[in-house]
Amino acid sequence: MKYDKEMILKNISFVIKRGTKVTIAGKTGVGKTTLTNVLMKLYDIQSGKILIGDKDISQISTKCLRENISYISQNPFIFEDTVRNNIVLENRNITDEQINKLIHEIGVESLFDKLKDGLDTQIKLSKMSYGELQIISFIRAILHKSNFYIFDEPTSNIDLQTEKMIQNIIDKISKNSTVIIIAHRKSTIESSDNIIYLKDGQVDKVASKEKI
Repeated sequence: MKYDKEMILKNISFVIKRGTKVTIAGKTGVGKTTLTNVLMKLYDIQSGKILIGDKDISQISTKCLRENISYISQNPFIFEDTVRNNIVLENRNITDEQINKLIHEIGVESLFDKLKDGLDTQIKLSKMSYGELQIISFIRAILHKSNFYIFDEPTSNIDLQTEKMIQNIIDKISKNSTVIIIAHRKSTIESSDNIIYLKDGQVDKVASKEKI
């Protein structure tokens, strides 16, 4: 994988088993986010191939691929509308009952109990914390159901209590989907099935949960 004339990723080889939770770790600038962008076909690769099952992603339409991947970035996409509209994104099949059931299942009632008008509360970005916005984006991701989830630094810059809530959400998602996490925090790394360590654009080592 090249950026301009510089090789960003090279000699990358690893396997992520279906239904597992994998963390991609490494220092800033080693290619973690670039690697996930390649998986979503945001960048083309110059050599090698990426397989989902036995199918090369070059043979999968970009639309189909992205419909099956939920990407949650460090800066969650939230617009100034109601909480409900931010979650359902015009998907009328998602009901208030489903939203409230999920809120209870993942243990984030404390956040939603503070909302004056419940799901009808108008979001003011300047008045909500990063962690609160992140949780709303996570709930949206779960309810829209994907086969793959990619979380880019999901617990960075948040307090310990919110981190525990988010870890709980990720644990729930990983029961039914394949999860890839870009992370630095030890707590996030320790909860993964496998950790892929990158160094200088290459895989430095792959460690299982038992060997962390």
